[in-house]
Amino acid sequence: MLEGLREGYPGTINAVRFGREGKGRELGGHNSLPFHHFEAARPNRPWLALEIVDGRPEDWPAPALDRYGDAIASPARWAARSAREYGPDMIFLTLNSIEQGAGPAEIAARVAATVQAVDIPVAVYGSGDKDRDVPVLTAVAQACQGTSILLGPVTRDAHREVAEAARDCGHAVIAQSPMDVNLAKDLNIRLTKLLPADRIVIDPLTSSLGYGLEYSYSTMERIRLAAIVHDDRMLQMPIIGRVGKEVWKTKEATQDAARGVWWEVFTAATLLLAGADLVTLRHPDSLALVETTLH
Repeated sequence: MLEGLREGYPGTINAVRFGREGKGRELGGHNSLPFHHFEAARPNRPWLALEIVDGRPEDWPAPALDRYGDAIASPARWAARSAREYGPDMIFLTLNSIEQGAGPAEIAARVAATVQAVDIPVAVYGSGDKDRDVPVLTAVAQACQGTSILLGPVTRDAHREVAEAARDCGHAVIAQSPMDVNLAKDLNIRLTKLLPADRIVIDPLTSSLGYGLEYSYSTMERIRLAAIVHDDRMLQMPIIGRVGKEVWKTKEATQDAARGVWWEVFTAATLLLAGADLVTLRHPDSLALVETTLH
């Protein structure tokens, strides 16, 4: 019955490989539109990551932390517990300790211990301040050499140093641009002069349900259509949607745990429909519920 609906497309999303030698996993690698399983087999399903931080989680509301107990005192313990008990595809580690005064060497050692504590891929995300992020992320890249991780953000104004460190140490980067297809493409063009295209993940920025989600959806959808339908090679990178951070700062999500979980679930499911290959979440219940949409 679906035979007449099946359509082939010229573009394929790059497969980006993460993890230790011999134990790596691939993100992306497909050439069909989101959830169009009837058109082409998808070699790798979208990934669901659990967010953690490496310093005091001062901006995390209690409902987002109540499943982790005292493990939050150490990012390595937090990551290990998340991986062991909840089964995410990736750990997404935000370096909030940068803003709490930690130095590059201290942070890099903590990240390396976290990467070694789990058998799943790890993403490492800085503060967004380029002057502080560049020395920290380059130190992290060197400390984690031998295990491919995802480093970010890199932006148009600050990308060369981190991209070169990622290239030299075998990592991938998160290319962040402000909800604009052309700006995302421009940054990717710049980055592919420094490292291979299959070491880049696009972050077009994310909004939460009720706070601009429609614009996030539109941007991601246009990137994915350009990549797959129109074979634009400078947009054929997996897309990340950082859901947890955006959701749990809204007043609705912080009113009670159940509401926060469903706010995450609806935001993440919407972005997966738009074409996100990786979404990050904070609450384990959100992870379990979004997981059901992928089967």
